[in-house]
Amino acid sequence: MSHPPLAIDVLDRFGEHRGDDEWLATAWEQAQIVVCDPVNERIAADEDGLHYFDAATAPEGQRVYLGGDGPPVFTVLADLPDGLPGRWIRPDWDRRDLAIAVQAIAIGHWHATYRFHPTTGEPLTARQAGWELEAVSGRPVFPRTDPAVIVLIDDGADRVLLAQHRRYSGTPKTGPAAVRSNRYACIAGFVEPGESAEAAVHREVGEEIGIKIDRLEYVSSQPWPYPRSLMLGYRATADPAQQLLLQAEEITDARWFTRDEVRQMWVDTEDTTPSAVRISIARFLIDGWLAER
Repeated sequence: MSHPPLAIDVLDRFGEHRGDDEWLATAWEQAQIVVCDPVNERIAADEDGLHYFDAATAPEGQRVYLGGDGPPVFTVLADLPDGLPGRWIRPDWDRRDLAIAVQAIAIGHWHATYRFHPTTGEPLTARQAGWELEAVSGRPVFPRTDPAVIVLIDDGADRVLLAQHRRYSGTPKTGPAAVRSNRYACIAGFVEPGESAEAAVHREVGEEIGIKIDRLEYVSSQPWPYPRSLMLGYRATADPAQQLLLQAEEITDARWFTRDEVRQMWVDTEDTTPSAVRISIARFLIDGWLAER
């Protein structure tokens, strides 16, 4: 696989249609519609893929045109108490279903979060087929994507350095926290204002585990709609003789792992973990390293 599982470009978003109310009204009558519940973090789907509605069967809710014209694809943001948890979308779904699910979950999170104008405090209403929000005064509000970096660090030989985040250590949990319960993973963090992605990698590694990296190479990116990140994946090398200085409030443990240890933790246990583990860019980076000689 040359790209992470969620780096999919199969649905033309046709941004020029978003302001054409007449076109959108006609498209709605012909649409495939997926229902997304961003408040309860669920989507209308099962283990085999998305459940599509049509104009006659879709529930009431905020409509967002996602793209396509044969057929057009919309999401409706509505209550969905019995839907599939958003983090259980699966890498073995049809690629079109997976791309639509990621887009619907991400735009749904944005709508659920941005209900009032950040400057004026006025209630926001949707326009441009759900891709802009506006108030009586103030500038329109556009969807937000937060860039984040993630890096897999090797020793230049046959080990990688993984860390255990404090939020996911200890007794196994239920819900989203179960995704990484007792799992060691790559170093990751958000890019700060005025900072390049590469500078963010060096800073996060230094802050969280207290070492310096010697080589840094960009690998690939993918959206991560929990709630609205763009993950930028990197590989790096570091001298394993360096002392690890853990950021106590963030990291409970970090150490070097062999290929057999990583395979046992990340691959051999995948059938008992939420599928978010398998669609993560961390897993993509780890699989790439495991495949190397």
